[in-house]
Amino acid sequence: MKEALTIEQRFALTRARYEVTRMSRNALEKTALRLLKSRMEQKNGVQNTLMANGIMFKIDEQQSGLPEVISEETFINLLELNVTEDDTMPTDIMDEGWEDDDLEDDGLTFAE
Repeated sequence: MKEALTIEQRFALTRARYEVTRMSRNALEKTALRLLKSRMEQKNGVQNTLMANGIMFKIDEQQSGLPEVISEETFINLLELNVTEDDTMPTDIMDEGWEDDDLEDDGLTFAE
């Protein structure tokens, strides 16, 4: 079921298309990651609000719109192969905090 976009949403989409064509690759990468993160946070917020009101169901995360360039297994292998002694980025998915590192566009990264 696809709902039609409102005129405001169509305007925002047209404006985004215009602005994206003028962005640097680095800015485009950060924007894509921020959008994906905000979509995940929104999904979690909806689920938590519904659960707090006694409604419980799972909202599946669809990764459509993002091309899968390499498989998850290949990505993990590449990540582990590229680890050096200087790296502080964890290779374990259970280590939280690195998934949104430097998305605030301040140019700073912090290691704990």
